[in-house]
Amino acid sequence: MRTPDDYKRLSTELSLDFELLDKLAGKHAKAVVRAKLSPEDDLGWAAVGYTIHNIYCLFENYFLRIAKFFENGLDPSSWHAELVGRMCIEVSGLRPRLFDPAFAQRIDTLRRFRHAFRNMYQGELDPRRLGILNDDLPGILEDFKVWHEKFTVALSYIAASLENPAD
Repeated sequence: MRTPDDYKRLSTELSLDFELLDKLAGKHAKAVVRAKLSPEDDLGWAAVGYTIHNIYCLFENYFLRIAKFFENGLDPSSWHAELVGRMCIEVSGLRPRLFDPAFAQRIDTLRRFRHAFRNMYQGELDPRRLGILNDDLPGILEDFKVWHEKFTVALSYIAASLENPAD
């Protein structure tokens, strides 16, 4: 049985991840400025891709914290894709959903990019597709802030209910 302190610790860990996300977003913004100064330089756009890759990796670690805390088993062969889907499922009496299915689709776009970027050995980044993803990223980050805040508030309510159970 989880204690109120367990929920508080999870909330704190998620908030620390969220702070790191803000720092990664700042690095991403710097990479975009540099890439736009020399748009024909592939390495500049590779740096933009790298920062998007890192932002998604942080999201994934955030989601894993939640999945592990609530003991949700993940299939080893498909856990990356399954993890995003799990975050939009509310487990009644156990945990709220982190975000809705529409937001999960937006996050999954980052996951698919991360997979392609991580496995790109001979290919080239598609500047058009990278540009679309780059344009979507600020909205994803801003919307995630709302989801993060809702989820951590829900964790606080769960912790409080465990401290003061209804008679």
